[in-house]
Amino acid sequence: MNRTEERNALLAKCTAMLDLADTENRALTSAEQETYDHNTTRIRALNLEIDGGQRPTFREQPSNALDDTPVDALGEPRSRRIQTFHPGAKLQAFPNNRDGHAQAYRSGQWLRASLLGDLKALNWCDRNGVQIDVRAAHSAGENAKGGVLVPEEFSATIIRLVDEYGVFRRNTRVVPMTSDTLNIPRRTGGLTAYYVGEAAEGTESDTAWDNVALVAKKLMILSRMSSEIADDALISMVDMLAMECALAFALKEDTVGFTGTGLATDGGIVGVLVKAIDGNHALAKVVAAAAHDTLGEIDADDLLNLMAAIPAYAKARSRWYCSPSALDLVFNAIKIAGGGTTFENLANAVEPRFLGYPIELSPVFPDSPTTDYSNAVMIAFGNLAQASTLGSRREVRFATTDSRYWEQDQIGVKATMRHDINVHDLGSASVKSPFAVLVGGAS
Repeated sequence: MNRTEERNALLAKCTAMLDLADTENRALTSAEQETYDHNTTRIRALNLEIDGGQRPTFREQPSNALDDTPVDALGEPRSRRIQTFHPGAKLQAFPNNRDGHAQAYRSGQWLRASLLGDLKALNWCDRNGVQIDVRAAHSAGENAKGGVLVPEEFSATIIRLVDEYGVFRRNTRVVPMTSDTLNIPRRTGGLTAYYVGEAAEGTESDTAWDNVALVAKKLMILSRMSSEIADDALISMVDMLAMECALAFALKEDTVGFTGTGLATDGGIVGVLVKAIDGNHALAKVVAAAAHDTLGEIDADDLLNLMAAIPAYAKARSRWYCSPSALDLVFNAIKIAGGGTTFENLANAVEPRFLGYPIELSPVFPDSPTTDYSNAVMIAFGNLAQASTLGSRREVRFATTDSRYWEQDQIGVKATMRHDINVHDLGSASVKSPFAVLVGGAS
């Protein structure tokens, strides 16, 4: 058997092994995976011999080197299913399918290579086109490695999850920032038409503009992880890391976007709920009926008054914003009081709506059933994208230190992103706001 025949025979065996696993909707068993690794390593060696050494060369690989990168060229092994954690477990951050497993595994190998300097993982990344860009920004105090270039799969997963979990980011206007500061022109006034007499001179008018200023702030997560990451933990660990980082970033954006105080602890950001009741935007604040100061006391008239505060141009993309308790004590209570279970009630069990508008739930909104919320924000309604802007300067970057937790044999992990939030349009005492809040009515 010549080299080409041997290569094709091994390729057929690998393909059959993958097809069987796909048909049975499972990952490769340990024995199958070992055979697959051995065969694919031999296939690549044969490819080099067949091509006369013209294929790209890589660092020396162990005999069980892994390669799950899809390759369409003739003679290359097809991407396999990778069994790297318990078959019964399910991915949460990455798609729970074959592609999701592969994305999580690539991210895990990058994590081991870039953050831990693992030689085997470095070799794997070199073979599979995963770029390792450790930026030499050493700190004398911590001997910390600089930020590392996050693989597209990992970064995209975190960004997607931030959008999925972050109520504020999902509903505001998001703009990229190409520098640390960005000024977005905003129209504040338009041309005016005047009646004129015959042969009389017209009156000149101009459009008026100002700027929405965004200044990038750094948001950081600092944690630790074990210095020993086994192959069988790669997927579950990177899945957990992506999930936790995304949740932390999303919660912080929700917190400062809605309730930011303007202090340094909130990145100097003033949230939309805070700004709406600061006394400068009277029409953005709607007061509930007298003595309607707990969630259970809010009624349909209060909600209708809140809706009426929004101008017609903002209604198309408006939404309700509240806490999970408010969903039950206010919106669901009104529906039930309206009489029975309707098709609309059943449909809204998945995506809650009220009077045709979606309801967004966030834990940063008031959630206590018994607290007196007199003159405090309880629920909001409106078009958040017309009232605020989120500037994204840089997506997620990771860095590590091998000294801070040295005595625990752990690695310090730092994740950062840069952004800014500006709440810039909430009307005034005479101009309606595209976003309004409902505060409790005093007794």
